[in-house]
Amino acid sequence: MPASLPSDLIRKEVAQLPTYNAGLALDQFKARYGVDCLAKLDSNESPMGPSPLAIKAMQDAATGVGRYPDAANTALRDLIARSMGTQADRVIVGNGSEDLIGALFRAVIRPEDKVVTICPSFGLHEFGAQMFGATVTKVNFNADWSFPVDGLREALRSKPRVLIFSSPSNPAGPAISETEFRQVIADTDPATLICFDEAYAEFIESSKRFNALQILDDAGKPSIILRTFSKAYGLAGARVGYGIASDPQLVAAFMKTRNPFGVNAMAACGASEAIGDRAHLDKTVGLATRERERVATALTSKGYKCAPSQTNFVFFDTGASAKILAEKLRTKGVLIKAWLEEPFENWARVTVGTPAENDAFLNAL
Repeated sequence: MPASLPSDLIRKEVAQLPTYNAGLALDQFKARYGVDCLAKLDSNESPMGPSPLAIKAMQDAATGVGRYPDAANTALRDLIARSMGTQADRVIVGNGSEDLIGALFRAVIRPEDKVVTICPSFGLHEFGAQMFGATVTKVNFNADWSFPVDGLREALRSKPRVLIFSSPSNPAGPAISETEFRQVIADTDPATLICFDEAYAEFIESSKRFNALQILDDAGKPSIILRTFSKAYGLAGARVGYGIASDPQLVAAFMKTRNPFGVNAMAACGASEAIGDRAHLDKTVGLATRERERVATALTSKGYKCAPSQTNFVFFDTGASAKILAEKLRTKGVLIKAWLEEPFENWARVTVGTPAENDAFLNAL
């Protein structure tokens, strides 16, 4: 019989954290429900997958996995820097942007520090800070799903250690406007680290886009923007994210607190090819844009309220327990994600898939 753990072995900050609400892997779904998956729409994965060039690069790189990869990810950082118009020493890559969120909190958060974010929010923006004893203030979206600029500016009066939020928002979908972003940044204390998570930036309509990196540079405040190859680039399983910091000193610090070999050799090669395949990216974004409008319109016609989305998913009010709805849909071979964050337990997030997958979801619903 295994020995029982001492009651105080696990830090209370960790013991009190909820389990991360991850999507269900396809093999686990089949084993658990005994039905074929018609539509896996719970993890915001790209239905088009990665660029064929990225797949070929990863296959070619497999022959060299007996050697450790470049810990500094020099080649990939150079490519990202050129694509973003910045310097490579301001770029850091990690095992998904989640890796970099963790590195950020490990580097800067102290017990009882304050962190400000939005609600609903990507769970690790909250839990990652709480893991180290921080107090997190969550500012709810406005009733019309516009960004809570006034609420954020009020919360920033406490001069938090970190301001962290995503735009477009995960899980809700709206994107902050340039005017709103400038207002929030202007009211952020110079001692606050700004983390602007742009995981879904590629899906934003061209008329709503702005250069957040330039605005942050002009503000001269400590900051980092985060992006990922998991969504629009279709490399979710490879796990590659990156950040661009305001100062190389931040990158140097985060390199110490992330995993030493944060990105494996095959993933780095795949990302290096993916970033240059603009044609594949445009096809992916085009499909997501068309289908998210169709899915949102269909949901609205069925009487569901939807948040306005600039992403590859739609967030909608199920009218009752979203967890129950998601479970019933699984029995029909359709996976969506029920949101578990108060007060949004009646809301669910459905990824935009192929037309056939989206039809399977709507028919099952």
